[in-house]
Amino acid sequence: MDCEKASWFVYGRMRACGENKEGSCLESATLIVTGDFVELQRGWLVNVDGQKVVPKNRPNEEITITGRSSKFVLKFDGATLMMYVVVGTTQDAKGNELEERVVLYWDGYVSLTIQTPMSTRTCGMCGNNDGKASNDMRTRRKGMTTDPFVFGESWKIGRRCEVGVPAESVGEVCGERYSSVRQECEDIFSSGKLAQCGVDKEPYVAGCVYDECKGQFVPDLPPKCVVAKAYATVCEKGSWERGDDLPIFWDVEGWEGEVGCPTEGERFQPTLDTGCPQPTLEEELRGDY
Repeated sequence: MDCEKASWFVYGRMRACGENKEGSCLESATLIVTGDFVELQRGWLVNVDGQKVVPKNRPNEEITITGRSSKFVLKFDGATLMMYVVVGTTQDAKGNELEERVVLYWDGYVSLTIQTPMSTRTCGMCGNNDGKASNDMRTRRKGMTTDPFVFGESWKIGRRCEVGVPAESVGEVCGERYSSVRQECEDIFSSGKLAQCGVDKEPYVAGCVYDECKGQFVPDLPPKCVVAKAYATVCEKGSWERGDDLPIFWDVEGWEGEVGCPTEGERFQPTLDTGCPQPTLEEELRGDY
């Protein structure tokens, strides 16, 4: 969230998942901007004040949602739903005016990538946007912690949220499988186009190992491939370091075939099936849903 002006924030709703429902997965994400609410749901469905928008019926087409004070732009490319809203303006070195945007990339299932203006100081689960990972785990009361459980619990919103349980260590989850699963995950991120991407791989490898051992997701969407897709999104949508004038992009198109993961087309229906039933374009236009 914007911790300077509180003009926007992103709220993620979690639910139990995995074997015996012992894990926790992102179910939906809501972008709130000066009183306007737009929720991204499973299967790339979008909820705007109770009205459903169905981006999968309009692939590669920009859809504009006009709220009371902001305009949200959606675009679905067949695998990832992008949504952005302009939250301010700035100037480049030549004096040209540039839009400052908050951008969300939603895989339609459990993975959300958020891009914010580099000038905005944020707080919450994504850190403070100062380019220093070492001070990101700051709690709601401004204290620092190294405990992910304490950090996550401090940012929980809503009375309905259940009391959390500290996660098992990766060693406890994997047991004797740890070394082989770790090698399998490292092989994915060190192969083909994913290997060329300069974004730090270790957090994704660690997530891959944990989710593979925990058995977090549905059979047609293997955990290692869900995590790899999240990494590929960061690579292809752009990443930057403090001091860089422009973000750096990496071409990772076709990474799935290089590491044996489901392709965009193969992921489509299983991802769609994780959400609510959706109308065809004809049914949507008739209002039959």
